[in-house]
Amino acid sequence: MRLAQVEACKELMLAEVRTLTDVRRKLLEKYYETSEEERFRIKRDVGDLDKEIRRLGVYQKALEYLPKESEGQPAETAPDKPQGEISSSWQDRFDELARLQNEAWRQELLSRAMAREAQNPGSISPRALWFIGTVDDHIFHAFASLIDVCSVVLGRYMIPNHQGYYERFIPNCALGDSYRLGNVTFLLNDLGLMGDLLTSQKQIPENGMFQVACGSKYYILKTKQRLSVSGIILTPLGDSIASLYDPKENALGLEIFDAWVKSIGPEIAEVQQGT
Repeated sequence: MRLAQVEACKELMLAEVRTLTDVRRKLLEKYYETSEEERFRIKRDVGDLDKEIRRLGVYQKALEYLPKESEGQPAETAPDKPQGEISSSWQDRFDELARLQNEAWRQELLSRAMAREAQNPGSISPRALWFIGTVDDHIFHAFASLIDVCSVVLGRYMIPNHQGYYERFIPNCALGDSYRLGNVTFLLNDLGLMGDLLTSQKQIPENGMFQVACGSKYYILKTKQRLSVSGIILTPLGDSIASLYDPKENALGLEIFDAWVKSIGPEIAEVQQGT
């Protein structure tokens, strides 16, 4: 997974998949020509081949998320300090998950997690990896819908000043049109993805310039005083999972974001809309 060898890795993996697929085909051709005992071994071997092909498929997808070489230049220069290697225990857990018959969204998260871990070993915690591998389909789509509504404040996802919006339906919610923001937060409340809904706050320091954004819309805040922002704030685990997902711009999220920005008084910060 060295970044300067991305294309070479792709070719090696493609060749390996072709080899495994050919072995699988030959085993299946022999299946009805052998004894019952041998058929049992063939079924077991075919199952193992299928798992390995699925694992390589996740790795192939992960390569797409690594930096590319451009204009003959390496994707990245050698770091001043060794970044280390992916730990064996992390790798074993990942491979176990990648061999399973995963949903498309889970395969996508696993691929992105591997790409991130390859670039910065230790950036995806074992707990985050476990969550990706075990979270229910329903819960993942609830979390994805929450991220779609989030703003980005100081580089982290949150829904600022969310009080008063619990009864609002989430437009284009992956779970269906009948889901309100309150329904989604209830589903996610005990999973360690969000901070306490009543007490969580983010502090924006005084006398600084900061960008806040929601979807493609953003503002520049030039703070005069420290700004405390209450809301739905993701935990490090929630941020880690959210960083592997591409949010979709959402009308409710934009409405909440604009209302929060407009509530910032001129004595606290100068607000300039980005262009």
